[in-house]
Amino acid sequence: MARKSIVERNTVLQLLKEGKTSQSIAVQFGVSRQAIDLYRKEFIRTGLLPGSAAPLLITTSTPVPSTATPPASSKPAVPVLKLQEVSLDRMIELFIKAFDALKRFPELEAEVAKLRSEHEGLLKQITQLEEREQKRKEQEARWLQVQKPDNLKS
Repeated sequence: MARKSIVERNTVLQLLKEGKTSQSIAVQFGVSRQAIDLYRKEFIRTGLLPGSAAPLLITTSTPVPSTATPPASSKPAVPVLKLQEVSLDRMIELFIKAFDALKRFPELEAEVAKLRSEHEGLLKQITQLEEREQKRKEQEARWLQVQKPDNLKS
């Protein structure tokens, strides 16, 4: 059975209020960073710790001011970067989702390869069916040509 480290919640709260990182607190207590992040989320949710926010640069389509006046129809070559506040919890969630998506990438590539081969097989079947249909139509046309002279004799 794995041992559980004992973490003093009040000490963790105090260290977080002092601005210590989750990793440094985790090392101090001998637990994972994720365990401390769970405490951080709990403290923020209950109001014991103010919500931390980290800046994130995002792109916008706002034109970039320049010395030369571009034609009215042209779009700016470089977008303006604006600073937006994103909570640390939200940023962590986005990173986790991104890594989970990357983990699924080989699985999805394999699925795409499988579907591609199935698609190619189905295309071959369609081609074969079209060839059979063409042969059937040719046979039917020949049969009708053979039948017409007989009909004329009677």
